[in-house]
Amino acid sequence: MELKILSPQEGGFVKEIRWNNEELKAEIAEKMQEYKSLAFTEDTIKEAKADRAKLNKLRTAFEDERKRIKKLCMAPYDAFEKQVKELIALIDEPIRLIDGQIKEVEEKRRNDKRREIEALFPSIGFQPFVTLDMVWDDKWLNATVSMAKIEEQMKSQMYKIGNEVHTIRELPEFSFEAMETYKKTLDLAKAIQEGQRLSEIQKRKELYEEEQKRKAEELKKQPVEAAPEPVAQQSGSLPAQQDDTVSVQTSDEQVMFLDFRAWGTREQLMKLRQYMIDNKIRFGKVE
Repeated sequence: MELKILSPQEGGFVKEIRWNNEELKAEIAEKMQEYKSLAFTEDTIKEAKADRAKLNKLRTAFEDERKRIKKLCMAPYDAFEKQVKELIALIDEPIRLIDGQIKEVEEKRRNDKRREIEALFPSIGFQPFVTLDMVWDDKWLNATVSMAKIEEQMKSQMYKIGNEVHTIRELPEFSFEAMETYKKTLDLAKAIQEGQRLSEIQKRKELYEEEQKRKAEELKKQPVEAAPEPVAQQSGSLPAQQDDTVSVQTSDEQVMFLDFRAWGTREQLMKLRQYMIDNKIRFGKVE
């Protein structure tokens, strides 16, 4: 089956469209040169519009002829293209039918192989947290990949996971948290990074607690001064509705004092005053 071009033969196709190209080019170029040297004014604008109209008409004439010749040249090709496409349509129909059957057969083969792989997976001996989806490779469904090759690759992954689990369990700190990350990702690097991240947080916490403890011990070592006697409330500070002096209950703990100044609204200062009264904290004006 072969497509044969009967007419025109190889040498019969149009090689060149011959016309007075050079003659027109020279004549028009000379004429256009005249326009380049013209300088139209407001008085000659009518002549300029007339010249423009003539040039547009000339241009349109050339364009129309070009399109006419192109249509003549393309007419046999357009007919030929239409005929060829009709033949291609006849061929495409059985191609589509065959493709559909091939896809059905291929899909059935892939589904059958997937079931074989699913049956193989439990026999490999993966860690309990490992699922088939976590180790799945789409290439396993290719017809060129044998079940023996798939089993070999699964076992290789199983040994790799076992070694990585051992590595995580040997971590000095946060191995449990690292393992939880690994169970979700099967990514040793991410698991170790998570362990390191938690370890850094723990170290910062310990340093903070040590610093707080050191400050508390230094505060205990400072000399304790006797608390001053309560004095009258400073004028203009808090409302003198009642005595600001509150007795401190007797206890075995030594009484300390702290001088400070507070800023706030009247309501806030009243609440602060009431808090000290409620908690039996003696207070008064600082001399």
